[in-house]
Amino acid sequence: MAASDATIAYLTVIEDERTGWTGGLLILNSGGRPLEFQCTLPVRPTRAHEILFGPTLRDHLIGDVIGPLLIKKSRTPISMLCCDLPEALAIGQTTQFPIALVVAAAEPTEGPIDDDTLIGSDIVMLADSELRVPMEQVEAARAIALKMVDLPDAVEPFERIREAIKEAQAQISRAREAAANARDGGQVKDAIAVSPSFDSASRTKAA
Repeated sequence: MAASDATIAYLTVIEDERTGWTGGLLILNSGGRPLEFQCTLPVRPTRAHEILFGPTLRDHLIGDVIGPLLIKKSRTPISMLCCDLPEALAIGQTTQFPIALVVAAAEPTEGPIDDDTLIGSDIVMLADSELRVPMEQVEAARAIALKMVDLPDAVEPFERIREAIKEAQAQISRAREAAANARDGGQVKDAIAVSPSFDSASRTKAA
């Protein structure tokens, strides 16, 4: 694979108490330019899910539901997948490409990440940032990282995903609001249209 053909995908999942869990996948070329973006509609687990999955619900949503769905929907071949959530590393068990945890992106919410907290992983460098990669995928990840020498930043793409998800959700909200206003407008017009009849009937009765 030529360096120009190598791609790197970024995956993150945002949890919101009001809307639920939303995942985003951004695929970049070796220079950091976007090739494809996918995001899910918010996933809202039921109370039954919360009870049945218990403390494993987060692992299930990220590693079994949202992450695999985004990868399945993507049309651009992925050379390596980067994530900022340790739960997403489970996706690597069913993919043909290596998956890595970007340490600088994960530590603000997950705390220190090292050999003790992520057992069975090793360090791969990408754009001056540490990636934690499962041992069995380290060689493949390093080979891909060598093709990504023009990638300007290994952390920043996660922010792009979060901003894109916010914009997508805002567009959905605006569309729903517009649809609601259209329905309300139609009801108002109907009320205005029939009101002369009521007025006329009232006048006739009064006469």
